[in-house]
Amino acid sequence: MRNTAAKKIFEYCKSNSDGFLISGDAGFGVWEEFQQELEKQYINTGINEAAMTGLAAGMALSGHKVFIYNIIPFLIMRNYEQVRVDIAYQNLPVIMIGIGSGITYAPAGMTHYALEDIALAKTMPNLNIISPSDPVQVEKALEYAISSANPTFIRLSKSGEAVLFDQEIDISKPIIMKKREKKALLFHGSIVDEVMKASLELKDVAIISMPMISPIDENEVIKILQNYNEIYIVEEHFKEGGLGSILCDLAQTKRILVDIIKIAVPNHYIHEIGNCAYLRQKLQIDADSIIKIIKSEK
Repeated sequence: MRNTAAKKIFEYCKSNSDGFLISGDAGFGVWEEFQQELEKQYINTGINEAAMTGLAAGMALSGHKVFIYNIIPFLIMRNYEQVRVDIAYQNLPVIMIGIGSGITYAPAGMTHYALEDIALAKTMPNLNIISPSDPVQVEKALEYAISSANPTFIRLSKSGEAVLFDQEIDISKPIIMKKREKKALLFHGSIVDEVMKASLELKDVAIISMPMISPIDENEVIKILQNYNEIYIVEEHFKEGGLGSILCDLAQTKRILVDIIKIAVPNHYIHEIGNCAYLRQKLQIDADSIIKIIKSEK
């Protein structure tokens, strides 16, 4: 997904002289072609997230289309105030590309994980939040962000994800991958590989991709909440503040009676050491755990 995003941003900036890429000293091995061919449209602010974000806001105010690239803890968390005040408050159409969703950077440790980023981003009005699951969804997310008048945060894992969706998808709506009648599993982001494995055994469960975290298409989501008896939200994010919480709030607001079960990371700092597969198993968000949890619910 990262390489697809880089290619799309390069193509945009090559065709549009107002396009600029700002890196917070990240993306080595990704932006070499951009730096060589579009040297005057590339800025590396170094390890200075506040400067990166303030500069992007200033350039957006001057009419430029600006992309910021960094790993998520240094894009949304460390400079939360700059994003909140400089970009979201002024509603500037800056596009923030965040790498390392969930526990992508295992075993680097808690400082490099992004398990509360959606909760933080959702507190900022005006901010679009998109969590793609494959390269096609990344392309559609960037097209949406480029045409949006609002700022956008696109949450990516890293690279190597398989292509699962076709070019006809609408990134702004839930995408039904498998239809069934009573139970539905909704997911977003890179946890798609565990969901696809689990779906082979969960033959009576509808599978729905929901890359658009905010704003959601309320009409489409309400139909899902009304059409199923049990809804499982699988995400590589804390249980609190993610898509599961957003849908629980919507169900309560609209007075829709439906069982919503969150299959996500318990709200605690991760001290265990291991690769991503090991931690997913430990945190019970791997395919086997998803199957076990859904089959145990009645």
